[in-house]
Amino acid sequence: MSNDQDENAPNISEHFSNIASDYHAATLFHSSSSSHEQWLKKLVFDALDLKRDHILADVGCGSGDDCLWLLNKMNNDIKTIGCDPSLGMIEIFNNQIRKQNLTSIVQALCMDAVTFSQQKQWSAYNRLLMKQCVHLMSPNERLLAFRGFHEQFNCNDNKLVIVTRPGKDIFPFDKQLELCGFTNIQCDTYEYTFDDSVTLDDWINFIQKRLWSIFSPEKINEEQMIDLISYLKETYKHEKFKLKDKILVLHCTTKNH
Repeated sequence: MSNDQDENAPNISEHFSNIASDYHAATLFHSSSSSHEQWLKKLVFDALDLKRDHILADVGCGSGDDCLWLLNKMNNDIKTIGCDPSLGMIEIFNNQIRKQNLTSIVQALCMDAVTFSQQKQWSAYNRLLMKQCVHLMSPNERLLAFRGFHEQFNCNDNKLVIVTRPGKDIFPFDKQLELCGFTNIQCDTYEYTFDDSVTLDDWINFIQKRLWSIFSPEKINEEQMIDLISYLKETYKHEKFKLKDKILVLHCTTKNH
């Protein structure tokens, strides 16, 4: 990665390796049985607008769940390349690739976004997905990655799709993307409300498992975790708990498209 890499980045990669085996067992957000996950996958699929024979790059692919789901959705008529700096996640992905005999159409690489953006050995890709990973990159890392991605795109048919949650520390992207040669920039916001079966205890349990980077030990120590849980319990002692999520989907193309 670049020299101004977030000082916590190596620890974050290690954190995700440590939780890799539990990541998709989280029924609230990441499990395939989660209604939220099904909702989010549809948003991603619609935004990507995949076509037969497309090459899809999934940056920050984790254990490859989205890659494999999209591949199945397209009846294996696309090729996918997934990269993630977490070795634990990539090992799970590679095991699934071998188990499903997909080695001819899927590659999984233990690599960060900036390094991947500088690679020249693969065919130009048509679609690139960055789901829930841009917040882990510094502004300069994003600039380097966006420039690299722009050079690697198929010049006739391409789209970059970024999926994240709102945050003043990472938005807006439009100026960075424009500097790197992207155009047709559009950002849509979607909201999801969980049904009443999801309780405060469910949310607290999810937080305590530290499956999101914002809850990792690098971001919240044990004392802060105790304070957060206490705050939530006190806040909802006399108030109905209702879990909601907000997702931003940004998509754009290169100027040559």
